[in-house]
Parts: sequence; structure tokens; C-alpha cells
Amino acid sequence: MSKKSVCDFLRKCLEYADASISRKEKRGDDSEIIAEWHAYRNYTQYALEEVEKGDLDHWFVRDYSPAEYELDIEELDHPTRAAWLAAAASPRPLALVSTRNTERENVAPITSVSVVSNSPPLVIMSLSQNREGKQRDTYLNLLENGECELQFLAPTMKAAQDADLAGKPVDGSEWDLLDVEGPIHPLAIVVMKCRLVEDNPLPEGAVARLLTLRVEKLVVPSEVPPEDGLSLLCQHGMDRLIPTPIDWAHIATYHRS
Repeated sequence: MSKKSVCDFLRKCLEYADASISRKEKRGDDSEIIAEWHAYRNYTQYALEEVEKGDLDHWFVRDYSPAEYELDIEELDHPTRAAWLAAAASPRPLALVSTRNTERENVAPITSVSVVSNSPPLVIMSLSQNREGKQRDTYLNLLENGECELQFLAPTMKAAQDADLAGKPVDGSEWDLLDVEGPIHPLAIVVMKCRLVEDNPLPEGAVARLLTLRVEKLVVPSEVPPEDGLSLLCQHGMDRLIPTPIDWAHIATYHRS
């Protein structure tokens, strides 16, 4: 459990204690019971302050193993290679990518998305084929009309379940599976409205296409960007969907450009 989760839990305990004390005082409950609730609240407040100050940061240090074994990646089978690459470049934000053609709205969960330029605002996205060699609807729709929305979701179980369901093969629109009317998911925290500017093959026989998108508009939760970033739904490893982990932070001060 992360430090943030512990702090959030303790704050909820304080809110619950305050509400309980208020109810008991209004009802005229036994003074000893009320005193016990005050003691519980005081202990909880002290615990929260200890965690927030960093006195207990050593409780939240995660176990790790240093790099020791060198693997020849060409000797790995595809599942093993994919598992190691996903574990290393992780977590990755999950984007619901909404597209459309003349018939329907489509949406697909994609984690191969990255911002590569701020000015101009450019995002790259890799889109693979299925095992039968069929291109994704996302790719075909982008070729047809050149527009999409990258939707970054709230870190909730409902968002994770919908993102998972959106990856299910379906003849019609994935929005029908989600029982949500597209093109914007109600749990989206940030939406990047994008235009396709370049479509390239990947080298060395890769079947995926590398798309470059220009972000033309942003839909965001406030007018001021958050200094600490946003808590978003991410993929960690191969298939595990998690909230953005926030145990501790270090502010980078060295910039090459």
C-alpha cells in the first residue's frame, strides 16, 4: 500500500470520528464513550502527522533486486520478451483512443502512447495488427478522417473495467459494450483532441505502425496545470491496470534543453 493511500485512509478515519463524536454529543451519549472516541481521533491524527512528516517513510520502501543477469533478447520467445520490456518501461498511462468512421464511433485501450514534443505538441502511438493480420479499427479510422481523442482516465476500478472491456473484439461499436455514449468517457480526466500528421512503418519487420499525432485541443479539469501531475489509470507490467503510484517524489532540477 502506498503512502498516499495510507494518508487518505487516515483522513477518512478522522472524518468518520468527527461525525461520530458529533452524533453522540447531540444524542447525549455516555461521556466515557465520547471520551474514547476523542482518544481514537487524537491517536489517528498523530499517526497521520507522523506519516505526512516522513518519520515513517522507511515503512514504504519497496523491495528491489539490482540488475545482474544479461539476457540475449534474440533468444527470448515473444511472450518472455514482451513481459520483460513491459516490466521495464512501466508503468505506462493507458489512453482510451476514440475514433470514428462514417458508420460508428469506436474506442480502444492503448498504452503505446508517449508525448515526444511540447512545441509543437506531438504524440506518438504504435498500433499493431491482430493475429490474422487485420489492422485495428483505430488505425483504419485515423486513415479515413485523421482525428482521434486520447482519453486518460481516473484511477478507479470502474475505469479499469471499462478499459479492459473496450479491448474485447466486437463487430459493432465498443461503446455499446461499455453502455456509455461516446466519444468521451465520463471518467476521462484529460482528453487530447488530436490530428494525424504522419504514418510510418516500424523498421526491422515490425508489423505495427508508428503514428505521429498533433494535439490540437486539451480538455482538462482546471485552468492551471497541477505541479504534482495527475493520478491516472496506468498499465504496470503486461496486463495489470493500476492507479498511478505515488509513494514519494523527487523534483528533477537538471534539464538538457
